[in-house]
Amino acid sequence: MTEHAAGLGRRQQKKRETRRAIRDAALDLALENGLENLTVEAIAQTAGVSSRTFFNYFSSKEDALVTQAAEGADQVCKLLLERPSDEPPLEAFRNAVIYSNYFGADPVNRERVLARQRLTQCHPSLMAHHLGKIAMVERTFADALAERMGVDAEGDMTPQLLAAVAMSAIRVAVRQWVHKGDLPLYDLLETAFKQLEHLGLATQHPEPAG
Repeated sequence: MTEHAAGLGRRQQKKRETRRAIRDAALDLALENGLENLTVEAIAQTAGVSSRTFFNYFSSKEDALVTQAAEGADQVCKLLLERPSDEPPLEAFRNAVIYSNYFGADPVNRERVLARQRLTQCHPSLMAHHLGKIAMVERTFADALAERMGVDAEGDMTPQLLAAVAMSAIRVAVRQWVHKGDLPLYDLLETAFKQLEHLGLATQHPEPAG
């Protein structure tokens, strides 16, 4: 590794650590003091950063509290487009998810995920923000699948359907992992996507509709 590449690696690691510190501070303060008493200033102070730095990572306190799936979406899409061309779309997507940093290099803390989910379910404003994030991620995945398949994401519903199916598989795997926790999330993701293969959704290259 060159000195430049090593420097980039350290900067990216520092960014991940800062993002994680902000998210952890936001969750801890919300659980301790209540969402209504949570402020960006308090989050930043607890995380050891400035309010300006907070806004470099998140747009609001709600943004720091809900799912972090959006953080890994760009990398998943990049990996998806780099997968071998002979892989069926959903198989390529599965491999992109499994080998991404979101599910690989950065371990996911089960207890914190569960606490975040409970907090989100108790507050309609957080739930609305969460669902908005999920919709954005699903659309990002659909666009990447459309590019890989060489079809128009607006004119062909296949990429949108595949993205919706893939997001459902991820949600089911995460739900199983959170509530049971006896298997690694990685293994549950593998299992969820293999179930889709058994349904015949991941073994074919879908023909463009229309």
